[in-house]
Amino acid sequence: MKFSTPRNILFGRGSIKEIENFVKGKGVVVTGENVWESVSHLLPGEYEVIFVRRKKWREPAQGDVDSLSQELLSVKPETIIAIGGGSVIDSAKAAWIFYENPEMGWKSAYSGKIPPLRKKARFIAVETTSGTGTGVSAAAVITDEEGKKRGLVSESLIPDVAIYDPELVMSMPENAAIYSGLDALGHAVEAYTSNVDNVVGDTLALKAIQIIYENIEKSVNGDESAREMMHYGNMLAGMGFTNSRLHLGHAAAHVLGARYKLEHGKAVGMILPYMTKLLEDLPRFRELSRIFGEEPSRAFLKLNRRLGMPSRLAMEESEIDSLAEEIFRDRLMRFAPRELRKEDIVKMLYALKEGDIDEI
Repeated sequence: MKFSTPRNILFGRGSIKEIENFVKGKGVVVTGENVWESVSHLLPGEYEVIFVRRKKWREPAQGDVDSLSQELLSVKPETIIAIGGGSVIDSAKAAWIFYENPEMGWKSAYSGKIPPLRKKARFIAVETTSGTGTGVSAAAVITDEEGKKRGLVSESLIPDVAIYDPELVMSMPENAAIYSGLDALGHAVEAYTSNVDNVVGDTLALKAIQIIYENIEKSVNGDESAREMMHYGNMLAGMGFTNSRLHLGHAAAHVLGARYKLEHGKAVGMILPYMTKLLEDLPRFRELSRIFGEEPSRAFLKLNRRLGMPSRLAMEESEIDSLAEEIFRDRLMRFAPRELRKEDIVKMLYALKEGDIDEI
């Protein structure tokens, strides 16, 4: 058993100012135009900037990553500094793979055959939202040529340095605070309840659940102290799921988010009460009742209502079986806390369609 994390994690207000101490050789910033406009004045030093291009629906596509990797090959950085939300940092992580291995194909990358990185560059991640945990994780999510969300997973993708400066999330719009916060909550709950028994990852995930649940509503309302705590909760959840893994909630969010063009965090948040209800008889889920003072599925449903989240997803009944099959075959399902049948997932999707967790 082991615990994997970046070599250095910087956190706290103003921590981004320490970044120049960790840039080796030629540093290049990979970011989005809007992000750069809001954070560039906080970043010490002068760097060449490459802007990530992507379509509105969220995770970057293979073509976006191919373009970015070509730009990296042209610029030849020795330190890649990715600044942004999950889509930006995941784009940079994926492009880093192909920058280091130009001969590599997508099929090999998706199969997990990613060679060790850092032959050409080190990687620094600076998260500007509080949900993906990608700054400390071993994964990147990409949309493939068929429009399906696919994961690239390798310990090599854990950044060398992760920076969690709460100053960078104070201006997050309300929807971003809701969706990123629910994504982080989903990470923490799934990591704590997966079938991977990693005491360090589980401990961090459990603390993340507590921090996020106590602070998400105040964070959405703009409370600066709560936004700071949400950023740290996101960081802890990221370390939790990197080592204890995700399962049903994210498997379903990948499929339903792609099919119905939902923001990832929105999909995770909508699914969370229904996933929890399906598995609530298990010991780890029962333990969560002590945090919430009631069944966790009820607590999550009430939280969603207070945040203005929809409680149902309009799916065609004729599609439910095929959606359940796709979720059932997602590789995250091997980390589910108990063996699930496709019929269990069908039941969960019907309940989500009707907006009634009591149907599970």
